[in-house]
Amino acid sequence: MSKAYRIIFHIDLNAFFASCEIAVNPALKDIPIGIGGASGKGVLTTANYAARKYGVGSAMSVGEARRLCPTLKLLPVNFPLYKEKSAQFFDYLHTYTDQIEPASIDEGYIDMTQYCMGKDVMAVAKKMQADLKTNFQLPCSIGIAPNRFLAKMASDYKKPEGITVFRKRTVQELLWPMPIESMHGIGKKTVPNLKLLGIQTIGDLAAYPEQNKLSKFLGNSTHSFVEKAKGNDPTPVDAARQGSHQSIGQSKTFDPPILGYQDALLALEALLKSAQERLLEADLRAKSVAVAWRDEAFKTTSKQFSMAFHTDALEDLWFEAERLFDSLYEERPIALLSVSLSSLEKAERLVRQIDIYDVSKYPSKADALEDTLNKINAHYDKPLLKKGTSHESS
Repeated sequence: MSKAYRIIFHIDLNAFFASCEIAVNPALKDIPIGIGGASGKGVLTTANYAARKYGVGSAMSVGEARRLCPTLKLLPVNFPLYKEKSAQFFDYLHTYTDQIEPASIDEGYIDMTQYCMGKDVMAVAKKMQADLKTNFQLPCSIGIAPNRFLAKMASDYKKPEGITVFRKRTVQELLWPMPIESMHGIGKKTVPNLKLLGIQTIGDLAAYPEQNKLSKFLGNSTHSFVEKAKGNDPTPVDAARQGSHQSIGQSKTFDPPILGYQDALLALEALLKSAQERLLEADLRAKSVAVAWRDEAFKTTSKQFSMAFHTDALEDLWFEAERLFDSLYEERPIALLSVSLSSLEKAERLVRQIDIYDVSKYPSKADALEDTLNKINAHYDKPLLKKGTSHESS
């Protein structure tokens, strides 16, 4: 039986806010435009590619942008328009399949495995790209790969309006030479630490021999990042991934918005402490941590990570929350921050796994074994297990 091979598309709308403005006013097409800071102050949310040729980019101050491009046209944020165009984008994707996982307002993962059976995958991608531009005036880049991570890296590989295929057999050629800071999920704060270990490229991470050193900076995600660097990512496209689950969350809006990384980190820490206190009060343990932030244009980015264990320890939760925020952070004003703890379980329902031969915790192996059996039986509220007796032959 042949091994199942998935076909995942990652579609990323290029310079989305600017593209929306051009869609309703084509006269702007070849004019350098910046979104946000229409009053002449603050920072830009994004810029079109005509402006980017001058070095203008998102999170840049209006003053710096105008210095680089004196002819730059500033437009105010128009979120109702962006929301309308985003709905058109995802409605179009649903004409192919319902296996769609939105990543943000302007990008999503699509499992095209069933749809592309017996079809020319590149031809399908070209049609999708052409349809989005012709029908909705939304240029995009498309990454095609056997998993989500490679598809995301492929869509970033060639912009604007590129179509790139990453295959497992081309990981060494295409992925490994890329700088480590370009790896999806690796935050700006983590990059210098990895470089101190001599990790300059994604290939260096894939080949790094000492995972205990990596874990100081990547934590419980170490194995996942190393596997992704090798081109492996078993995570399925999940249309329900952002659905509602039992969780404990804290969020806060900021007016004026937060402008700096350290200030945002302090605000996030305060939110997490409040959520952790509620976790303790409810006698719950969490396995998943999620962080989200929203800018002034109401663009929300979020990420979640599931640990290998349930915990209520602040240091465990903060390690993951800080890492998630670091991987999401961009130099844009933060109007809202949130953190949530999910995959919750009552403390008494959790059976802690122990090494029954760790005699430092128990007077004898027999005591360790008896305690383990008692915990398992208490967990299921019935005497499922008991010690056996030995039968020696005479």
